[in-house]
Order: sequence, then structure tokens, then C-alpha cells
Amino acid sequence: MVKGNWALFEEDFWSINAILQTLMRSSSARSVMLIDKTGQLINSIGEPPGFDVTSFSSLAAADFAANAQLAEMVGEKDFATLVHQGQNDSLYLSMIANRVILVVLFDRKTSLGLVRLKARRAGDELLEVLNKLFDKLQYRNEEVIATPLGAEFAAEAESEIDSLFSD
Repeated sequence: MVKGNWALFEEDFWSINAILQTLMRSSSARSVMLIDKTGQLINSIGEPPGFDVTSFSSLAAADFAANAQLAEMVGEKDFATLVHQGQNDSLYLSMIANRVILVVLFDRKTSLGLVRLKARRAGDELLEVLNKLFDKLQYRNEEVIATPLGAEFAAEAESEIDSLFSD
């Protein structure tokens, strides 16, 4: 089951923040975010994005939910990493501990290969911190129960996308 409201202890926050800072610097990314699987922003560092981070967080979580269905259709358990490459800006998203999404926003000044390498290392470090945090909070790494997205969710997501891209 996905836990929607959980807490960070101060030492865990600073550990996570240090890992994200190192990832941003070592990969030459513009910014890095950590989002929980329910679409709640946990932490964001670096250059403030030129978009609504709350909406982005919800859409990133929905992106993983949709891709889980695609993975199932092609016979995979899941897709733990998603990449969206644009002409100028790109996104690298990775699921960690089956509960949080690491997002790296980068531009043409860096390469996907470097981002992937540095994000994988940061993901391993984040996994250690998160597992200790989940133990403190008495969460277990049980499988997340997949629930189908209802019509109400789809309508809300469509509305949110429309509002992001409206003139």
C-alpha cells in the first residue's frame, strides 16, 4: 500500500538533501526532485523550474502509474526508469524503494549517460537512507497494491494537463 503522508526526521532530510546536491553537481543537472509515489513533493534542489512543481509532481506519479500498465502489457513487472528527451530539456525519472521517484531535470550541457550513471549511484544511497527512514516509521517494503485509475482520476489528470498547456 502506498503511504501518502509520512514524515522526514531532520537527519534524514539532511542526508537526502546532501545526496541530491551531489547528484545535481556531479551530473551537471539543472535541478533534482524527490517525489513520493502519490505525487507529493518531498524535496527539490537546484534551479527553480519554470513550471508548477505541485502539478509536475502529480503528473510524474501518474506517468509511473501509466507506465506500470504499459510494462504489464509487454510482459515486464515494471519500468523502474523513465526518460523523456526534448530538444533542449530532458527528464530522467527513477523509482526508488518502490515508493519515491527521483527526478533529474537536465539540458544539453550534460548527457543522458552521465545523468544515468550519477542517478544510479544516488539512487543506491537514497535507498539506504529511505529504508532506514521506513524502518523508523515502521513501514515495510511490501509490494504496492496496484489500483486501477478511475474515470474521475483520468478526468482530473486531463484537466490538469489542459491547464498546464493552455494559452
